[in-house]
Amino acid sequence: MHIVQCRYLMQLRKISSAENLSKPCDGIELFGEKYITDEWTNITPKIMEKLGRNLHTSKYHPLSHVRQRIVNYFYSHYRNKCGNPLFSVFDNQKPIVTVEQNFDSILIPKDHISRSKNDCYYINGQTLLRAHTTAHQYELISMGLDNFLVVGDVYRRDEIDATHYPVFHQLDAVRLADVHKVFENVTNPEGLELFESNGKENEQKQAMHTLEATKMLEYELKSDLIGLAQNLFGKDVKYRWVEQYFPFTHPSWELEVFYNNDWLEVLGCGIIRQQILNNAGVNDRIGWAFGLGLERLAMCLYHIPDIRLFWSQDSGFLNQFKFDDPNTPVKYK
Repeated sequence: MHIVQCRYLMQLRKISSAENLSKPCDGIELFGEKYITDEWTNITPKIMEKLGRNLHTSKYHPLSHVRQRIVNYFYSHYRNKCGNPLFSVFDNQKPIVTVEQNFDSILIPKDHISRSKNDCYYINGQTLLRAHTTAHQYELISMGLDNFLVVGDVYRRDEIDATHYPVFHQLDAVRLADVHKVFENVTNPEGLELFESNGKENEQKQAMHTLEATKMLEYELKSDLIGLAQNLFGKDVKYRWVEQYFPFTHPSWELEVFYNNDWLEVLGCGIIRQQILNNAGVNDRIGWAFGLGLERLAMCLYHIPDIRLFWSQDSGFLNQFKFDDPNTPVKYK
């Protein structure tokens, strides 16, 4: 009888434990705000510990140095008539976004694998930790911004090893231009337009864009990014363009550089889908965008062998990057 009772009690405990796991708790608090949890909730305490660390803006951190080098590049290449930088920088956006921001606003299909609970950290069914800094693109365009950089921590469920970690850092850029800006360097721009009616999408352009406008943007985008790669890796760096698909740009490319006897993907880019701009209330401009990972660049530039080192608070690691000039050449030891 005693054995039967013990088995019965153990069975009750198992059922109770299973019920407690399946029931959502009252909620979780992040950045001073309380969020309801539900069956989508899969954010973990270890991931929550990383919120607010802001490695990309921490003084003397290698990711901050790389961020500053890229910002400086665009500051120096794009200035207004008064000599001030054209690009605005947003590097303190909260990483909590809606499903609409992270997916819908940039045309990621409802059935896309990237929406899966296996890929993202959900706070609840409507809210998650951003999977990319592109999640802020639509809102910033809606605010009337034409040139901006977004830098921040992003979160994707991943196995942890020397090159993969569930928290990393991205930099996104957007540049929009009207017809006068797109064709400002053309000797005789009369008759050149951004848009065409009854056009057809092909591998070179979107249906509503003219081929001339697309090619002008493509030339500017690729020229800027080749310049960025040369700024980071040296003037003699070998590079190549690879055609790619992204839901939010077309045509799209990846830029690869030849590094350590192999081709390394540096960034993805393309011409922004006009539907995104139209939805944001921008009907008279077209634009380009690109996105890159700061860790990948920093690992190459500083010869850092393990992505987990970026989270180290050991002075032996951090002191190697204690310099004010972000262009200072350093090899991690």
